[in-house]
Amino acid sequence: MKKSISVILVTLLAAVSLCSCGEKTETESPATVSETVETVEETADETVEETKDDAAEETVTATTEETKDETAEETADDTAQVALPPYEYPGPELFYSVLYQYLIDEYAGQYDKVDVTIPCPYIIAMEESDNKDIKVWGDFWINNYDLNGNTLETRSGGSYPGCIHMSMSDEGGYEVTGMEVVADGSDFEPTAKKIFGDHYQELIDSSADEKGREEIRAQIIANYVAANNLDITAYQDFGWDPVSLPEENIDSFYSVLD
Repeated sequence: MKKSISVILVTLLAAVSLCSCGEKTETESPATVSETVETVEETADETVEETKDDAAEETVTATTEETKDETAEETADDTAQVALPPYEYPGPELFYSVLYQYLIDEYAGQYDKVDVTIPCPYIIAMEESDNKDIKVWGDFWINNYDLNGNTLETRSGGSYPGCIHMSMSDEGGYEVTGMEVVADGSDFEPTAKKIFGDHYQELIDSSADEKGREEIRAQIIANYVAANNLDITAYQDFGWDPVSLPEENIDSFYSVLD
């Protein structure tokens, strides 16, 4: 850029010199030449500054776009890391698959969104004499988890004791036709006795069997983890220590529910 300015100056001086040698009635004063040179220099300097500013602006824009792209990629990676497959009953029994999915469809939407919802039905009794009205009595739980490292942390959940009514089609398929749910508070006992009938005391006894309930819950989670090849080793309720998951055991899992 300085070389170009020098060439301009030399050209101007040469023009002035030639003009002074010829016949002219007026000659350009040295001051005018000086002012012309200064104007050229100022214009050149402004051009340089504008070029620098444009280059800097382009650099900032490019850097900003690259940063946005990198941030978007990192966010996508983070999302992919925490994404968990939705729960599906891992066994071959269509009956349980329909029952578990009903609990998710019916109750998961009542809670804030989490990484995964895992149902935990504590089945107390079943009556299968009528294929059009199969009765399943139990305390049906919904547990909602977020993944933190290798641990499923409980975020919410609820218990829905009652009787689920199911129907079997001639082709062997199943569907849930309804559910009777025990009421809360002071209405718990009368509605529970009405719904559970002869199985009422079994409901009360199962509520007191905390160890047995947690064993079933842990096995349900462990089988979900194994079925989906997940790197999860424990679950944890708020305020409690993490509970290590047992080994996958489909046979034990089914026998408990059967």
